[in-house]
Amino acid sequence: MHKTSLSWIFFAIFAGTSFCQAGTSDPTSKELSIALNAEFETLNPIVNSMMAAMYVLDASLRPVVALTPSGEPRAFLIKVIPSLKNKKARIVEGPNGAKSLRADIEFLAEARWGDGTPLTCRDLKLSWEIGKNENVSTPNRDDYNNIQDIQIDGLDPKKCTVLFAQAKWNFYLSFPRPLPAHLEGPIFEKYKGQAQAYERNSLYVKDFTQVGLYNGPYRVSELKFGSHVVLSPNSQFFGAKPFFSKVIFKFILNTSTIEANLRSGGVQMASSSGLTFDQALAFEKKVIAEKLPYDVQFVPGVIYSHVDFNLDHQILFDKKVRQALAFALNRKEMVQAFFENRQKSALHFSTELDSWYTDKATEIKVYDYNRKKAQALLEDSGWRLGIDGIRARSGQRLSLTIVGAADNKLNEMLQVYLQSAWKQIGVELKVKNYPARVLFSEILRKRNFEMGLYSWVGAPDGSQRAMLHSQAIPSEQNSWSGSNRPGWKNKNIDQWVEQVDQEFDPKQRISLMKKVLKTYTEELPALPLYYRSNNSVTAKGLKNYRPSGHVFSEYLEIENWRME
Repeated sequence: MHKTSLSWIFFAIFAGTSFCQAGTSDPTSKELSIALNAEFETLNPIVNSMMAAMYVLDASLRPVVALTPSGEPRAFLIKVIPSLKNKKARIVEGPNGAKSLRADIEFLAEARWGDGTPLTCRDLKLSWEIGKNENVSTPNRDDYNNIQDIQIDGLDPKKCTVLFAQAKWNFYLSFPRPLPAHLEGPIFEKYKGQAQAYERNSLYVKDFTQVGLYNGPYRVSELKFGSHVVLSPNSQFFGAKPFFSKVIFKFILNTSTIEANLRSGGVQMASSSGLTFDQALAFEKKVIAEKLPYDVQFVPGVIYSHVDFNLDHQILFDKKVRQALAFALNRKEMVQAFFENRQKSALHFSTELDSWYTDKATEIKVYDYNRKKAQALLEDSGWRLGIDGIRARSGQRLSLTIVGAADNKLNEMLQVYLQSAWKQIGVELKVKNYPARVLFSEILRKRNFEMGLYSWVGAPDGSQRAMLHSQAIPSEQNSWSGSNRPGWKNKNIDQWVEQVDQEFDPKQRISLMKKVLKTYTEELPALPLYYRSNNSVTAKGLKNYRPSGHVFSEYLEIENWRME
């Protein structure tokens, strides 16, 4: 995704809790310390693929349009969201019946960068040019490629027309997040001809404290990898003046230590990427038993926890092996054991917040726990049980390796659970975990894995093109852009996800997506685990805080937070 598109984002979603510690900190203090359990690679929104960075960006670098925590579209940088109804958007039919779209936008007169430079359509155009450049790595190039041109008004640089090659129903969420053309433009011009050179030399990497890089209520005033990020108020912000004089994100990569930091006052709050869900449940019980001054919230999320299969792997290429692994997993037992049934087992990537969600066995293939069926599928593929309890075929052991984020308690427990479940059908599972920034920037992005455990976070009814389309398979040829990390290739899926994006009739979108879900569950490019909720535990004194369950985070409202 273009970080503001409606499609899923392959961000590091490890936990789901937000905290504010009231017992050891001064509730009148205007300094807010927040725990992050993942360290990101970059703050450049075009290149970033981690949710941990998006919390910082949503507080400091606003999108054109986004969704509120309740799921309503909101204009952040422009006067009004273009639509067919207000005639700011128009569908144009070509001679062959193809439909394109023109959208007129006008940036707020008061919108400007932290150095006082007005924010204009030139900034939007630069982001588009960077995102569509084949030498730049981005999780979803489709949103950039779907823009044909950005025509800037000759008299007013705040006004422009965005021409979309395909008329997509949710086009207003695919505007690129603007970058400051007066700062990033010269760097892009210098490095645009070299593969992955721009992202290494962007000011968001080289000089991230420049005030002109930010347009939100806060700006990054300090960043020390391995330690923390400091946000200070942006004096040029055009919106409400933020309450907190300093916001500090602290990297606490071991989730088991976050509660200790909260208790000691080392941090006052944890982001949605904080405690794991099981830890949040335990903390909720402590709040009740000890009458702690916290508000505990659980919100449904468009968050899909799963295991990607690398379909280029010689063992996992076999659909029968993938289906055997699915049948051997008791999801009902898993969600009871880990989440006390507070989260649901997943059937596919779609969540109950999507209009096309279905759990009907007549519409999708359902993998109810059945060890005998799993064993029969492996036998049918020639995998015979050895004396050591592990299957083999033609001298090759049925041994696979799963990767995930290091120091994440829940992921590590899930990996152990998978090891135990699959050993019972003769499959050996090895575990190899990496620091989050390495996992997402190298291992998953470059498809250097056999099986990968992580989560997607998206928005309701989000586009699936970046995750499912064959053109979105990351490769060296496309500078590792795209998020189809399993490498799934299916011509019908390609056609259907394209049609869904261009279908303005909700009923037709649902019908098409039901076909996608059926094929997805039959071919199983990934193993569904569970649908994750986001959780927040905040001090009762923190006002106007609304946790978000989708890709547009609660930090888009940080200027409204108050501590009483």
